[in-house]
Amino acid sequence: MKQILTILLCLLTLGAGAQKREKGVTMTLPEQRAATISDVRYDLTFNIPATPKERLHGTAIVSFLLKEKADVTFDFQGRFSGACLVNGKKRVATMRHEHIIIPKKITKKGLNSVEMNFVSSEKALKRHKDYLYTLTTPGSARQWFPCFDQPDLRATFTTQTNMPEGWKALVSDGKTPMSTSHYALMAGRFEEQQLTRDERHLRVLYRDLTAEQKEQLPKLMEEAVQALRWTEGYTGIKYPFETVNIAILPSVPEDMERPGAMLLSDKVFFPNEKPSRDDQQRRLGVVAHEVAHQWFGSIVTQNGTEETWAKEVLANFLADEMTRQQLPKGDRDLNFLQVHQARALAFDRTDATHPIAWNPGKHNHAALLSDDIVCDKSAVMMRALGDIVGQKQLQGALQQFIRNNYLKHASWDELVAILDQQVPQAGVRTFSDVWVKQKGMPVIHTTYRDGQLIISQTDPLGRGIFWPQKFDIRLIYDLERSRTITVEMTHPTVSIKLAHQPSSIIPNYSGRGYGRFTLDKAYSQKLPLRLIVTRGDLHRYALLLTLYDNYLMGNIPPSYFGELYRDMVKEKNPLIMETAISHMISIAANMPPRDRQTLEQCIMDLLAENRRPEFRQTVVRQMTERATSPAVREQLRQMTQTTN
Repeated sequence: MKQILTILLCLLTLGAGAQKREKGVTMTLPEQRAATISDVRYDLTFNIPATPKERLHGTAIVSFLLKEKADVTFDFQGRFSGACLVNGKKRVATMRHEHIIIPKKITKKGLNSVEMNFVSSEKALKRHKDYLYTLTTPGSARQWFPCFDQPDLRATFTTQTNMPEGWKALVSDGKTPMSTSHYALMAGRFEEQQLTRDERHLRVLYRDLTAEQKEQLPKLMEEAVQALRWTEGYTGIKYPFETVNIAILPSVPEDMERPGAMLLSDKVFFPNEKPSRDDQQRRLGVVAHEVAHQWFGSIVTQNGTEETWAKEVLANFLADEMTRQQLPKGDRDLNFLQVHQARALAFDRTDATHPIAWNPGKHNHAALLSDDIVCDKSAVMMRALGDIVGQKQLQGALQQFIRNNYLKHASWDELVAILDQQVPQAGVRTFSDVWVKQKGMPVIHTTYRDGQLIISQTDPLGRGIFWPQKFDIRLIYDLERSRTITVEMTHPTVSIKLAHQPSSIIPNYSGRGYGRFTLDKAYSQKLPLRLIVTRGDLHRYALLLTLYDNYLMGNIPPSYFGELYRDMVKEKNPLIMETAISHMISIAANMPPRDRQTLEQCIMDLLAENRRPEFRQTVVRQMTERATSPAVREQLRQMTQTTN
């Protein structure tokens, strides 16, 4: 009996030991390492093969301070022989369950150094014939080199690359402490352009670009410099990294930032040989967004994968503010609507289940990161937050947030706490609970009854919540007299006394509101008639969005296509053209085949009415992508041949 108990005790002990070395990074291991390990430094050498058939291999020298003698566990998914140098002496480490374990007996209190040769896992790299790059997410750096793969153990990095002749490399700026998931490498046969501005040296590595595309690269670098200057000014924090490296690749699935480096998709920057104003504005927005991530993502890192959305929210807000200020004053709000609100509404129409934050256990993390839901919905949210606390107060809170968490990890709730302390009367916690942590969007209905304008907000998911916000409503009277009123929704229903009944109502007139804006049937049927007589690009564009939203909800018939046609005959604003033509094509696509072909031809007929070059470019590009009519496609083919 005693022998059986001894065997059982041994088995239990072995089981407990095995649990400490589970595959992946467990919760207990990071906590243990964070409590005992500090001042980490990686000295990495990568031997990069010329072909994808060979594996990347190298040497990692990891030095760190140990609070007391203890086992030291590295995370690694590649191949490791066990031979290593620990504090200059040859030792043998154990590799088990994706961990390299340095036993306590050969470590020491204070400074330790471990040198290991390794072969990377193939999962770590995006390999191509003559170039490669890493696309590391939290917890996956261990796929390509041995490390402490947790975000709160920031480290400095020194990198040496041994590459085939003619190759060039780009790595993250390793002199400022960063997490392993922020460390990145790219190498291959690339061309290069350079620029020096503000005592900063910028490099752009690229491949497979045309001569026309290469000519745009100096402007791209100037835009990056412009974004750096603006973000430093807004945040009050200097750019801390020594390098400004940009890589443009043909195969990268999404744009990505790393400390001192940006990896960008060529399809974003060069959708056309001759970019339209809209293309250029979109590109500037992407550059500004990735630059902003140097502050929200690299300088301040959000807590774990469950708050990755927060860095997207904050980076997108900074990018919005910067790009809007580069536009002529009249185009700033219009651009905000065009780039963000329209797409945010479109996403929420089709899937009203997404809050800005999400539960990573219930959603595919990578898919959501590549989705525009977070970026676009958050832009509206941040504008609404600025409305209730004040733009200066919001800027000050963001500056304090960065100072408090410089090169550390922080949560969204910490920013909320700063704002709540600075502007307690604004109700920021309640605002955040609804806008950030709740899914969906409200339906905001406006009606006139008994001398009052009644604006009611309802939650379509039946939870009884409402979204605090401000927006404008335009009231039209006989003889085209009109007035604009600002509605501040601090309660689900707001009533405003009117001296006279309006003949027409335009909800969300300036586009600041967030939701599905609806009217009584008698008023909604008049909305399309207001499009051509609405002055001001911003107001006309906001009406355009409201019309399309109500069309999708079935409140306006598809015959409003005719009003879109009438407006496009004389339209001058390229941003409005882009969206209106897209709406017209969508309406046509919902028709039976014969009617669709007729409407597609109507869109092409507009080219004879509106002869502006940007209008022609918009119609030809969108119709080339979406038209189904054989006659229209043949017409487009002939136009393209004539142009070439």
